[in-house]
Amino acid sequence: MLVIFIRCNHHSNIVSYYELWAILSNWRREFSSGEFARTFSSPNPRKLLHDMAKKGLLEHMGYGKYRVKSVGDYVRAKNDVRAGYELLRRAELPYELTDVDGVFVWTKGGYNADRFFGFYPIHLKVLRSDVVKWESFFHKAGKKSFLAGTKPKETLFGVFYVLYPEEKIEAEIVEDLKVEPLEKTLEFCRKYTYTFEPALEMLDEEYHLGLGVKYRKDWRSR
Repeated sequence: MLVIFIRCNHHSNIVSYYELWAILSNWRREFSSGEFARTFSSPNPRKLLHDMAKKGLLEHMGYGKYRVKSVGDYVRAKNDVRAGYELLRRAELPYELTDVDGVFVWTKGGYNADRFFGFYPIHLKVLRSDVVKWESFFHKAGKKSFLAGTKPKETLFGVFYVLYPEEKIEAEIVEDLKVEPLEKTLEFCRKYTYTFEPALEMLDEEYHLGLGVKYRKDWRSR
């Protein structure tokens, strides 16, 4: 865990970012970097505030001004699914969305499963040679990621990314997102038919695949 040494009112403590967030919440809702530096002793107060803003604990309001985010603001930011996909649209590295995200993208948002508010993994295949670059990309964006098949180093919540290392990428573009070929998504749906049979019907109707899948007829109206 990252820790910070601070001194407040002549008392020294070692606290985590989240403990400091709680302290700041009871100190001032808005403050300047100068006010913070005069009150809390830190080796590099500007970097500390910058890091807390990247973690979503503070809002940088410009000109050295900061606002402490409420718990509600923090939770909403961590669960901003749209922003999670927008981040991928800005990525310059090759990738292809897979697993439930292949279904989600090919159905154009029509079908989603096994994800909910507070727990939203985004699954993407990446080049094995780019894994470190992806980890750095997400870290700089204040997002968590881990390799598929490994155990995360911490409990994850909100939007985070699961990376599947591959030797090559064969992505197609759907609504400005890179996604695995439709046939791969169909294979995934067939493998987990119990959960994804409705998605097979959606895909059949959307792309005229002639699969003959009939789960329900009114999915577009729901």
